Amino acid sequence: MTNEIESQVKLPAIGLIVTGILNLLLGAYFVLSIVFQAAVGQLNRPFASNEERIGFYVGFYGLGLVALIGMAIAPAIIYGGVQMLKGRKYGLARVASILAIIPATSCCFMVGIPIGIWSFIVLRKPEVKQYFERQ
Repeated sequence: MTNEIESQVKLPAIGLIVTGILNLLLGAYFVLSIVFQAAVGQLNRPFASNEERIGFYVGFYGLGLVALIGMAIAPAIIYGGVQMLKGRKYGLARVASILAIIPATSCCFMVGIPIGIWSFIVLRKPEVKQYFERQ
């Protein structure tokens, strides 16, 4: 029975770890891209209208904010996935699943949403919860 539960938990836990790593990598890429654009003077380019300027800055700083949030939350998702893989810290594994589902916490939400839902569904099974309690 334990091997069956471990096999149920393994893939979604690995998915959470991969999601967290992707969040870190994409977040770092976007932050470095923003720093590079600022360094080469992209922020001072001419705009055709005030609306274009506002749209540019909202997108520019919005992407930076999402990237920083994703990078800040990614370690929690990774750690929760590792603990889920080990069958420990049930609450943290659930929190990591929920964080992966929330689009605003990730640059990689197209991967995080299905992985987070999958891991959350697996964690809701009574036999999986009992498995965590026994570890």
